[in-house]
Amino acid sequence: MITPRLCAAAYELGEHAEPVGELPELLAAPDTAAALTSPAAGFVTYRWSEAPVVELMAACVQRCLAKARIPGSEIDTVLLVTDSLPHDRTAHRDVAELLAETGMTGATVATVGMMDCATAMVAVGTAASLVRDGTARHVMVVSGDLADLSTGGDRVVAGGAAIASDGAACVLVSAEAPGLPVLAMAHHAAAGQEHGGTAPRQQLLSRITAYRELFARLSARHPVRPAETVVLPSNFARDVMRMYLTDVGFDSERIALDGVGRVAHCQGSDPLINLADRLGEPKPADATEQEPQALVLLGAGISHLAAVLVGAHPLPAHKGGSS
Repeated sequence: MITPRLCAAAYELGEHAEPVGELPELLAAPDTAAALTSPAAGFVTYRWSEAPVVELMAACVQRCLAKARIPGSEIDTVLLVTDSLPHDRTAHRDVAELLAETGMTGATVATVGMMDCATAMVAVGTAASLVRDGTARHVMVVSGDLADLSTGGDRVVAGGAAIASDGAACVLVSAEAPGLPVLAMAHHAAAGQEHGGTAPRQQLLSRITAYRELFARLSARHPVRPAETVVLPSNFARDVMRMYLTDVGFDSERIALDGVGRVAHCQGSDPLINLADRLGEPKPADATEQEPQALVLLGAGISHLAAVLVGAHPLPAHKGGSS
């Protein structure tokens, strides 16, 4: 059986960095500002861009291809995850420019949507399926959004649990390149959550139940051992993510939340940004933390969740597409 590998995650953030506390929405709501900028929540800086989203995407794809040492001409499929393309035929022009700039002109391109900030992880799981069944050797998953387009300009999002940033991220899912083996994928939808309409306590219970169901589904496909696993989640407020994830068995040190303060919530791109940061971190010689055996990439929206479980140790390059 072909083992899909996640290879060479990369990202590009909006070129402008601004203090979260200076957002007009927060200046007008001091209580919300205090909550989101407190150490418990952790938001410090957000990023914004004057460039079109495909420009951010092209930059991170070029970096990804260079790290993977795969020419763009060898990419079979591109899965685009974004709500920030034009809603008319000019989107085709923008995507054509992205493909031309990155050399992926021979790839089949499709967009994946409708699961908000969980969509990118659904796309990664879909890419892994295409590789596993032999339909494609190399699939590029590209996520990116600009808040001016994806949220209508709102920066306080996710029911007040996150600050939206502009950015893009990508990862190559390959049958051949060295990378982290994809072990399992699961998703969950709770209809109606995005519209509210229920009491806050009921909404909280519904979301806690959703996380429990998601990890139950993931564990049914491959064992998930929290003591040996690190979660790379969406950049919601740290106290929010810790509440949900400690409930399903993860200690706080097993939840990667450094990106909350540094880049805020780049929507669907967060887990890939956190993966790229983790893979790029030098390991201290005197590190005492137990090395994880697996990573969970967790994309979280208001009513959708999606998780991809990968091994923490890369497989070497493989020619022939099976392992």
